[in-house]
Amino acid sequence: MIGAGQISRRYARAIFGLSAGAPAHAKFLDEVRALTAEITGNPELTRAVLTPIHPRVERKGVVREVAKKLGISVEIAATAEILVDENRLQLLPALGDALQQLCDKEAGRVSARVTSAHPLDADAQRKIREALSRRVNADVAIEWAVDPALIGGVVARIGDMLLDGSIRTQLQQLEETLRKGPST
Repeated sequence: MIGAGQISRRYARAIFGLSAGAPAHAKFLDEVRALTAEITGNPELTRAVLTPIHPRVERKGVVREVAKKLGISVEIAATAEILVDENRLQLLPALGDALQQLCDKEAGRVSARVTSAHPLDADAQRKIREALSRRVNADVAIEWAVDPALIGGVVARIGDMLLDGSIRTQLQQLEETLRKGPST
């Protein structure tokens, strides 16, 4: 069975193929993000378009009106209507993420998520961005997050690569070493 991620990537590739050039791709991405924000930001609207109890024709009409209100292109509005037809509108956020990855790849960028124990100042963020860019030999678009459980240090995830420099992990590794005892 095909997973939601694969389905979202297929739709994203189809949207990406509808136009040529980074400006058009970025516009489509912005429109998908705006439509997603509008739908997910309103619980009543979310229920109306995601609940199969409402007839498809009604759900498509609501999506069409929202897209019209937001000035969404015909291509993205039609994609959203297809998602309604297939009962897959809940994939809209994942579709946006997949489209973002395609736009990043086109621009020679990779996405990363950097989590730190405390908020980082601009200089620390710059240094981390530069180090990660050198590591992957590409421009890095970073999503910053804070997790006090890390105690200190940072954890960076770029695709499948995980770079863990957190104090929590270092303490866990030390604990494992102490449990094993001295090597003979």
